[in-house]
Amino acid sequence: MSPEEYLVVEARMKKELGNLKQLEDELARYRLFPKIATTGVGGFDLADSAVCRIIGSILHDYYTAVENIFKVVATRIDKTILSGEQWHKELLEQMTLEVTGVRPPLITRETAQKLDQLRAFRHIFRNIYGFNLSPDKIKELLSRLPEISGVFKREFNLFVDKMRKLMIKG
Repeated sequence: MSPEEYLVVEARMKKELGNLKQLEDELARYRLFPKIATTGVGGFDLADSAVCRIIGSILHDYYTAVENIFKVVATRIDKTILSGEQWHKELLEQMTLEVTGVRPPLITRETAQKLDQLRAFRHIFRNIYGFNLSPDKIKELLSRLPEISGVFKREFNLFVDKMRKLMIKG
């Protein structure tokens, strides 16, 4: 991969990082990020099924943006395209691997475990009716999101720094 090709990869990853920021800002407007500072949204209780659908959709999108970063790394740097029923989980695990001579790990195993909670929620969100969403599970994920976000962003920035040293000599 040329330095120019890497810079395009980095730009794509940073675009998704910007999407994460937009989602956090959206949650902040609802007073749900970085901490839950409200008991309702739009006059509805946080346990209301419509509110759960709104928050669930944002949490769904959050992991989708993280996974889009992973897909860019997998396809553009690792030159790997995953398939099969477990590809989402395998992609998450792949990001914890150091690929000797190609790239450092993007995230630690600990961060992968934290992100796996969001991945699992996204799977549930896609596969059940919205009125069956658990308000307690959504609140739990919301309360963990600031830590997950902070750790992910720190590790992302370390990854970018290391990749720049590998890819852009001098």
